[in-house]
Amino acid sequence: MADESFAGRTIDDMTERKPDSDWNLATAFALLGQLGLTVAIPIVLGGVVGKYLDTLLHAHGVVLLLMILLGIAAGAYGAYLLLAKELNWKP
Repeated sequence: MADESFAGRTIDDMTERKPDSDWNLATAFALLGQLGLTVAIPIVLGGVVGKYLDTLLHAHGVVLLLMILLGIAAGAYGAYLLLAKELNWKP
């Protein structure tokens, strides 16, 4: 129970990542590519669905804008979850 205490620990101690033997340049580029897709796909899908609904409802760009903003939010949340998993953060 004593090792679970936060007394006397700094922010750097709590967020410090232990070096893994498999963490290398290829892993970093793979994570970067995954992050790019995690952010880009919801934004593009939001734009496509938003454009379709916008033309269907004659909303003059309002639905398109809302869907793109929703895609940005979903991409940011997905990126946060991916980084939390990879860097052992507690979401």
